[in-house]
Amino acid sequence: MSGRSSLRPPRWWRARRRGLDAAPSLLGHHVPGSSVLHRAPAGRKLAGLALLGLLLGLLRLAVPGPLAAGATVALAALVALVARRCGLPRAWALRRVRAVWWLPLLLALVQLWLGRPWHAVAVPAALVAALWGAALLSATTPLPVLLDAVVRGARPLARVGVDADRVGLALVLTLTSVPVVLGLLEQSRAAAAARGLGRDPRALLVPALLRTVAHAHALGEALAARGLDEPGRGEPDRAEDDGQDDGEDHGGTGAP
Repeated sequence: MSGRSSLRPPRWWRARRRGLDAAPSLLGHHVPGSSVLHRAPAGRKLAGLALLGLLLGLLRLAVPGPLAAGATVALAALVALVARRCGLPRAWALRRVRAVWWLPLLLALVQLWLGRPWHAVAVPAALVAALWGAALLSATTPLPVLLDAVVRGARPLARVGVDADRVGLALVLTLTSVPVVLGLLEQSRAAAAARGLGRDPRALLVPALLRTVAHAHALGEALAARGLDEPGRGEPDRAEDDGQDDGEDHGGTGAP
């Protein structure tokens, strides 16, 4: 077995990774480019996003209201400016907010109702800044590369019992299942409208819930059939692939 092939991930991970190239992202698609952020390693960008989240949290906890509000708005503007410098269109930031416009508005109204006007600015601005930061990471990093970085970062946690491959599998299943669930919801909406029950929430939510549970059950059975529900599985696949690779390296011939 060659040293190079022994480091290859299991076959299920490579297959899922290839399929992610066309998978839609919750935060937008990857936008090819040649900016400094595009060329930066995915691990550093993940660390930068974590630092942004930490800074936003510290601003709310350790800085007075007016200063925290101003600094948070400035951070959000800085993220938007970095996005423009990366070649993203001006409407990119607005499209990200438009998808969840009601959430910052709701947070602002709650803070105003609690009598904290500066928090009504800082809390929604922090949410928008974090959303733009995550979307910027998604726009400048292909999803398979990002997931590979997460798996590599989880490898040292194997000492405390964390299976990095399973972490990657969980992320892949999450990201690829969201559009499936949205499709099931749309099917339920169309079926309810065809029966004249488009305004009845039960006619939409109950079938969508049942279809989602059925999809999850079928997915679990498919994973179990491939042995992915058992700890340590995936190694036979790796050994099998490595054996095939060794055979190819030796010209596909072996001793009788």
